[in-house]
Amino acid sequence: LGFAYVGVNMRGTGCSGGSFRYFETVQGLDGYDAIEAIAAQPWVRDGRVGMVGISYPGISQLFVAATRPPSLAASTPLSVIADVYRSTLYPGGILNTGFAVPWGESRGEEAEPFGQEWTRERADAGDEQCAENQNLRLQNPDQLAEIEAAAYYVPETGDPLAPATFVDRIEVPVFLAGAWQDEQTGGHFATMLDRFTASPAVYVTLANGVHTEA
Repeated sequence: LGFAYVGVNMRGTGCSGGSFRYFETVQGLDGYDAIEAIAAQPWVRDGRVGMVGISYPGISQLFVAATRPPSLAASTPLSVIADVYRSTLYPGGILNTGFAVPWGESRGEEAEPFGQEWTRERADAGDEQCAENQNLRLQNPDQLAEIEAAAYYVPETGDPLAPATFVDRIEVPVFLAGAWQDEQTGGHFATMLDRFTASPAVYVTLANGVHTEA
């Protein structure tokens, strides 16, 4: 159909440089830079780029779109959250050991040097940058320690991780989809649907079902 797809490794994961922390500010800035770098490529029609993804690749779009990259055309965030702390990590004030904690533990393990098998395969095949960036994985903070340190909600640190507090800064069309019974990110995302006040068009599909329904 003439579309090109670009997959971006979060900093501190895969073959990227940097260190990984859950939705830290610099991730959004990385997204801004990625959008603009991609838009500048000669194979991008009219220099316009859209975003699409589910779960973390969906939630992260909200953070990126809020930085207002000039070349961003639209955003398609699927199976997202409205608030890291109250939606997923400590819903109702109770630590979510069913999903959030195991997820954080798994991401921490995968973000270790060569924590994902495909990264070693790339390095062995001659990707010297990927191999070199694995040394930076030792800078990654302990995800479980950070979860335990966030036992109480503090607006100064919690609000910047809550898309509901900044989706009003998104100025591009948005198509969002999610499930009420989402067993991973929950159905709390629906509470922020009326906050996309700066977007010229917002399309939403809500359905019964699980995380992958979107």
